[in-house]
Amino acid sequence: MHNFLDYLKKRKLKFAAAIFIIFTGAVAYSFLWGRLFPLSPIVSGFEHKDFERAIIYYDKGVDIAKYGMIDKIIGEVEDFHKLKFNWKAEIFVFDSDEKYTRLTGHHARFVATPFYGRLFVAGRSHREALEGKIHLDVYLKHELSHSLLYQNMSLYRSQYYPGWLMEGTAVYGSNQMGVDGYLSKEETLGKIKAGYFLDPDEWSTSLLKPEGKKVETFPLPNKFWFIYSEFACIVGDLIQIYGKEKYLQYIKAPLTEDDAHTSFRRIFGIGFDEYINDFKKRSGYSKNGG
Repeated sequence: MHNFLDYLKKRKLKFAAAIFIIFTGAVAYSFLWGRLFPLSPIVSGFEHKDFERAIIYYDKGVDIAKYGMIDKIIGEVEDFHKLKFNWKAEIFVFDSDEKYTRLTGHHARFVATPFYGRLFVAGRSHREALEGKIHLDVYLKHELSHSLLYQNMSLYRSQYYPGWLMEGTAVYGSNQMGVDGYLSKEETLGKIKAGYFLDPDEWSTSLLKPEGKKVETFPLPNKFWFIYSEFACIVGDLIQIYGKEKYLQYIKAPLTEDDAHTSFRRIFGIGFDEYINDFKKRSGYSKNGG
């Protein structure tokens, strides 16, 4: 009986060790070649080129000549936000869309991820840029806005930063309204007057906060081009009414503070919901159309 119990203990230890090895291997694989890659301290499987302000990682054979202006763009992004990158921006340019999605979990043209603030460019987006179908400088400026904010906040804070403010700042700061399908300011305000409006609090990219159902059912084709431009119009309105200095205070507050609505009232002297209602009135919004 004693020998049998010893045998069971050894079997359990071997089983636990096997599970530990499998788990550790799976995590290591995910950091190097899977969905945890954006958080990985190790980068492998890419060529790279160092710039003064950035490192461009790219798949073998990819032409990165168009990225030669990256230092200039980074300077412009820092100047708009009045923030500095804490380390070189890291930009990954893919030839394969499959690899892009495997490492990021996304299908969008571009994505910036929390913690390191890494910026990923899908293969099809890179090819569209080479063909002159999209404005690469504008997209890079948009995503680098995210990267800059991510570099200045913790991974924890990134899950609570207001998604609408993140996107509105990126679109406004990159002058993206009216570019590559995004609605212009005039077109956006026209849609608002026609009764289209998404409550900013419905928008979320956080794993801890589900996106509002109204985003999924929003009744416009190419709805994201409108929604992002709507958020940019709100940013522009805040700057026009309260000034750029207060706006900059507000985009920096969630980097260290818990409640963005509390920060909003403290900085602007008005509740967020009250401000949004005022914005809609000034924009001529009507549920039944303008």
